[in-house]
Amino acid sequence: MKSNLLLITKIGWRSIWRNKRRSLISLFSIIIGTGIPIFFVCIAWGFYAGIIDDVSRLMSGHITYEHVKYRDSPSNDIWIDDIQKIDKTLNNNAKVLATKQIVNLQGVAHTAKGSVGISLMGIEPEKEITISFLPENIIEGKYLSKGDERWVVVGEKLAKNLNIGVGKKFVFTTNDINGELTEELFRVKGIFKTGSKEIDGHFVQSDIGIARKVAGLSNDDVSQLGIIVKNPDTHESLIKDLQKSVAKNNGVFLSWQKIMPDVATTIRMDRTAISSFMIMLVVIVLFTMFSTILMSTLERKREFASLLAIGTQQIELKVQILIETIFFGLLACPLGALLGIGAAKWVEGYDMMDVVGGKAEDMSIGGFGIDTIITPLFSAPLILQISIFFFFAVQLLSILPIYLISRISITDELRSI
Repeated sequence: MKSNLLLITKIGWRSIWRNKRRSLISLFSIIIGTGIPIFFVCIAWGFYAGIIDDVSRLMSGHITYEHVKYRDSPSNDIWIDDIQKIDKTLNNNAKVLATKQIVNLQGVAHTAKGSVGISLMGIEPEKEITISFLPENIIEGKYLSKGDERWVVVGEKLAKNLNIGVGKKFVFTTNDINGELTEELFRVKGIFKTGSKEIDGHFVQSDIGIARKVAGLSNDDVSQLGIIVKNPDTHESLIKDLQKSVAKNNGVFLSWQKIMPDVATTIRMDRTAISSFMIMLVVIVLFTMFSTILMSTLERKREFASLLAIGTQQIELKVQILIETIFFGLLACPLGALLGIGAAKWVEGYDMMDVVGGKAEDMSIGGFGIDTIITPLFSAPLILQISIFFFFAVQLLSILPIYLISRISITDELRSI
């Protein structure tokens, strides 16, 4: 039995290359069928990963530590304490890349021209430079430095609405942690442009020291502690560990999906649309592959009839077809994966807007501007899953051709020779 299987395997391999044109067409259809989905998945999932990482680094991290009541009412008078000890513990965690202490203040910015509601985020400038993309988006002036006190960076749209530029001043009015109205004079050090109307029109960053002073917080108090993880795919499991080992009774660790639900919902809906498109594409591709495999088998009906006439068993022919299909899958699926990866790598760095048209400023998700530069995500497990799926799909597509062998009429086929 073992020798027969080895012989059938050799015959199957030689049979593939006996008609090179037919075999190359079959291989080509499987290569393209595997490569196209991998190409689109690498581009789409890279796009989503980039959005999540950029927004998380700009705001409060992949994981956020905050007061248990802060999510219900994110006001100035809700904060967490003992933050320096927690911060040190988190930075010693092997899964954590960096942390960022944040003081969030909601208030109104005033100038002679008028007033605009803003969100002032007090941050650690020396950390923000290494974590966030915002320092790279400064179009006028400079980004913040440690101990900048009353210097701030503002969005381009906010600067226009308040008629302020670099070096100009505005008054910020808010409430401290006791509910008392307080005002502070700030001076613009830099103006940034992210492409997001909401961020550029209502977002301000200052040194965390002055933000604590305005709010009436101590150096051990913050509104939030942002956590940037090394591998965002594992942040959910890390949250459970941190909640058990680090969180205090009044503190809770939350994922970026709960902190920024609008972004999470938009990405989820977009992924659903992309997945639906991919399913339709896969169906079309599989139909094309099936047609190619079926025609390849039907063209050999006379060959199979001749083999049956000289005593070859039907089961041996069926095994031969299965082995040939396995060879096709083993050859074409890895090549298709390489084609998809290569094509995604080739378009890396291109601006998406050059392809689809439009303005980068019009591209936003959940109120956040997005980077339109194509940055594929080459996820080995995901690519392997797609390749394995198409390998087994090819085997399933061979069931009908294998079944047709049992329907071959030896006399009819030989008579037509």
